[in-house]
Amino acid sequence: MRRIVKMMMYISDKIWRGRTPGEVLSKRYKIFVLLGILFIALSIPLYLVGVTFPNFELIIPTLVVIGSFSLYCGPTKFWRVTTRYFGVIALASVFIIYLVVWGPRPIQAFTLSGFAICWLLAMRNKLSMFDKFKKLVWRTTLTAAVAILIFDVWTGLIGHTLTAGVSLWAAFLGQIPFTLYHLASLVFVPPLVGLGKLLVRVKVPVPVATRVGAGVKASSRR
Repeated sequence: MRRIVKMMMYISDKIWRGRTPGEVLSKRYKIFVLLGILFIALSIPLYLVGVTFPNFELIIPTLVVIGSFSLYCGPTKFWRVTTRYFGVIALASVFIIYLVVWGPRPIQAFTLSGFAICWLLAMRNKLSMFDKFKKLVWRTTLTAAVAILIFDVWTGLIGHTLTAGVSLWAAFLGQIPFTLYHLASLVFVPPLVGLGKLLVRVKVPVPVATRVGAGVKASSRR
């Protein structure tokens, strides 16, 4: 039993703690990035089992929230590549699931490129996790809303018109309810931002004024 407890403590230290606040933050950012990839990969299975419905998904909200922040995940090449190309890695998992579930379809070229556009749009924000929660939610929600509209125009109007052979007007009328469903996905943005803010709550030692000889330090959270 003691060995199991020690092993769990060791794993917890490796994953969650570090020797310096910077090392702890880089580990927390890694967790945030990995959770983002997981959420995106789970989006389609959640739809297939009936938890979500068409266009009500985690993919664009997660791409926008993760992509909006400058996340330092440490000096190793693996994590530099993973963080920089998070969108590519996440969308690769979506593409694989698409192929397994539905097989290759022409519309998938528009869908995946549309997701990539959302990711690139989010990367222009360059937000800091240490900004106020309300500011971050407002910026990421606005970005996600714009990303959804661009995505739906690219896939629903242009893509559907070219691949399904329908008229632009018919595609526009058919896309309206799906876009409304899609905008409902914005409800995922505040929890994702809140998760990121929670992960970066790291204790930082801060010296405080004391009497001579006291030598006391206080800890605060960033």
